[in-house]
Amino acid sequence: MFPRLRFYWVVAVCGAVLMALEILSSRVLAPHYGNSVYVWGSIISVFLAALSLGYLLGGRLADRQPSMAALGRMVALAAACEAILLLFGPRLAAALAAFTGGNPAGTLLATAVLFGPASVLLATVSPWAVRLAARDLGHLGNTAGRLFALSTLGSLGGTLACTFLLIPFLELRQTLGLLTAATALTACVAFAGSFRSEAPAAALAVLLLVFSIPAASIATRGASDLIYERVTPYQTLQVYERDGVRTLRSDRVPQAAVSLADHESTLPYNRAAPAVLLIRPHPRRALIIGLGGGTIGRYLQARDPELDIHYVDIDPAIPEIAKRFFFFQPGPRMRVTVEDGRQFLHNSSEKWDLIYGDAYIGQSVPFHLTTVQFLDEVKRHLTPGGAFGLNLAGGLSDPFSQAIYRTIRERFDSVYLFRVQRSFNALVVATLNPEVLSSAELVQRGRELDRTMRFAPPLATLATWRGEVALDTAKIPILTDDFAPTDRLIRLGQGLRRGK
Repeated sequence: MFPRLRFYWVVAVCGAVLMALEILSSRVLAPHYGNSVYVWGSIISVFLAALSLGYLLGGRLADRQPSMAALGRMVALAAACEAILLLFGPRLAAALAAFTGGNPAGTLLATAVLFGPASVLLATVSPWAVRLAARDLGHLGNTAGRLFALSTLGSLGGTLACTFLLIPFLELRQTLGLLTAATALTACVAFAGSFRSEAPAAALAVLLLVFSIPAASIATRGASDLIYERVTPYQTLQVYERDGVRTLRSDRVPQAAVSLADHESTLPYNRAAPAVLLIRPHPRRALIIGLGGGTIGRYLQARDPELDIHYVDIDPAIPEIAKRFFFFQPGPRMRVTVEDGRQFLHNSSEKWDLIYGDAYIGQSVPFHLTTVQFLDEVKRHLTPGGAFGLNLAGGLSDPFSQAIYRTIRERFDSVYLFRVQRSFNALVVATLNPEVLSSAELVQRGRELDRTMRFAPPLATLATWRGEVALDTAKIPILTDDFAPTDRLIRLGQGLRRGK
């Protein structure tokens, strides 16, 4: 009975670890390559290639050495590759991103280098197991079917465990440590009864098992000003503190920054957000899609305490971090809902005077928050005279920003563009009011509002940041649910900026 259970353990656990690595790979790569379709396409391609190569290699080696001990050697080597990831994975990913420029082809290379070796070795288990279990050629098909089913069930368990248990509740290093330990333990199980004859490989497996758990708890701060780090199902979040400023980064991209002296935002684009008040003065209810550190809402509400703000963010870790590090305090007039922004709008019957979008996740943008269908949903939830504001992190110089700007112009009657000073960002404000205010009227309105509201820069100054842009509509697509190539457009824009 024990040999059979030992055999099934090896098959199931290796399948589980293999798929857990595939899920986890996105969190290793995202801080340097984003979380785009290119990243996931690279991950899936590399793991499929690893499976093919592993099946081929495992079948050949199994015919030469059809023993559990020989299989244990492959599993021990896989554990060694995972230990390298545990020790050096994030740093290797950063080095490869610097070498390749973070482009899609670089993502493919980084995935292959970081996860290819362990995946190939783990994939050898299934054909090896079929060879070891084959006793009667008349039942070979049934034997192979049962073992591949067991391996697939293990893969299912690894996928679910990594997605819903490991990534949401453990740090990246802890998760890698557990996977390394599980693989090393599985190698030891495979060596049961043959430790003496397989002394070097068995010793390696035991060493990796003993090493992996404490290694997972070692601090991995890459910079002295990093005070907190958390890997979530959506992004890698890091909090830095330097020179009296605390910054939140999502996959290395700044999402919020506050001064510890006055608790207000230091990011220029956050300071420019009140420009929406030039188009819709004195809103009573505002919906902000994307919480970050909660700085925009606090900045607005500090000047207008009667403003009711409702935040929506898809990542449940964000409200926790905003409260812990960025002085965000939910209350009757400052609510937070953890949900996808578009789904929230779809399921809601409420209307707002102002809806503001700032839903970038690191280097990626949820495409479904850029399309005409999303904008139509936004329009349905605006009060008469209400306004929609959108932060464009790339300004209007890149193809993605131009595409979403054109899409907004297609769906709203009046669209205003404000170029944020000392920043790449631009702010787009759109309304269903066909009457377009002149620049002089905006400046005058800003002066009137500045009498009671003390923004910095003043609203009258923000009004002077209004600009125009000429769009080549023949080359710029309108984004729809059927066609919204945001990842390609963002990457193209990054390539154009690097080429300048």
